[in-house]
Amino acid sequence: MPPAGPVSTVTAPAGRITGFEERGARVFLGIPYGQAPVGELRFRPPEPVGPGEIDATRPGAAPLQVIRPRPDWAGQGREEPMGEDCLNLDLYAPPEGRDPAPVIVHAYGGGFQGGSAGSGAIDGAAFAARTGCLLIRPNMRTGALGFLHLAEHFPELSATNRGMLDLALALDWARENVAAFGGDPGRITLVGMSSGSFTATALFGAPEPPPVHAGWLMSGPASRIVLPETGAAIAEGFLERAGVRPGDLAALQALPVETILQAQESGLASDLGERNAPGGRTLGIVLDGVTLTRHPMEALTAGAGQGAGLVFGSTAEEARMWYAFGIMGETDAAKLRQTIARFAPDRVEAELAALEAAQPGASPAAHEEAFLTERIYAGPARASAEAQRQGGGAGASYTFGWAPSGELAKLGASHGFDEPFVFGSAAPYMAGSPDALSLAAEMEGALVALAETGQPGWQGHRRFG
Repeated sequence: MPPAGPVSTVTAPAGRITGFEERGARVFLGIPYGQAPVGELRFRPPEPVGPGEIDATRPGAAPLQVIRPRPDWAGQGREEPMGEDCLNLDLYAPPEGRDPAPVIVHAYGGGFQGGSAGSGAIDGAAFAARTGCLLIRPNMRTGALGFLHLAEHFPELSATNRGMLDLALALDWARENVAAFGGDPGRITLVGMSSGSFTATALFGAPEPPPVHAGWLMSGPASRIVLPETGAAIAEGFLERAGVRPGDLAALQALPVETILQAQESGLASDLGERNAPGGRTLGIVLDGVTLTRHPMEALTAGAGQGAGLVFGSTAEEARMWYAFGIMGETDAAKLRQTIARFAPDRVEAELAALEAAQPGASPAAHEEAFLTERIYAGPARASAEAQRQGGGAGASYTFGWAPSGELAKLGASHGFDEPFVFGSAAPYMAGSPDALSLAAEMEGALVALAETGQPGWQGHRRFG
């Protein structure tokens, strides 16, 4: 249940929307921005929803996903329903009476398999009240429902990247409605984390680039695009496990959600290298020629994002978490070579020599971790910023280097650790640390300045923490 507080009602193009006031902000939860993607709309692009009387006092449904245990230090997030009818968004607005507020639309991470508008250590009400920015957090389809490439098996389902189209529709909703909440539709900044960032960045390769004036994109640069043949092979395995014949659309759209999740999860890799290498067993943005017509790196270089100030970030030890939690298993010299060969089969010896020069005497696991951090996240982040600069934009990049101490020191500056800092919070595992709190204030200030001006506060590359 939402906290008790005064009612706040707004009349917008989307309808008469009733939320509540909380800690100096106006909060609206679960606003529908698309029709329920169920029945004949399952596995299809989102459809906009008409205006109506909207009770926005409770969270809407999170997308269908397998809920995995989270360690206490990561925070447990809020309780929220879950289901296919998930095209809704949360909106946190500063008090009325201020100048039109910069708008931030946040796309959550979750490996293209999970996440929600309520996930992560982000306090939307506190952020809006503190910064004067208007924050929107949309729910979008994940997993097979959002990203399974079915076009080769079902020609009528040619639009693959449905989760990306959900985000695009949420951006359209924002542009049409934020003025009614005190937001500035001409200053929309797109913020993404991990798979949410890959999705946000991919929009620049869509037929119509996103209507944004800035972006802050964490651990999800203009890379990791799935080729159609890889996506088709993953879909073929999914259909076999689900017991659906290619072409039987009625059977596909009638699958129980439990079957969808089981068929999805059993076909995907957990190893970070296997997931992210070309041809990997993973879900993601597919170069389908319909919703994504150009590789986003190519699109940025050609000027698709020249009107937006884009910041691409990565953490210093992105891959560390997979090792700390034992997901990667044992890494010996043979596995290290195998991992490198997945990405750079013609450069195995050169990459091994470079890793040894950077970390003399380090273990194969340490070398593999460093290789995956650079190959998947850090290198592409710098390259994406450079591509945008080549295309006439103001691209910038950063490395986040702050790491916790004590028993959590083993995690280093791991994947996702910068996200709470960007929103002014030293997440649960860092709360109370003076240097963490000051860094959170610095990074939040950098995001707010980007949202206000559309320009990064630095040129080239910098380090936070």
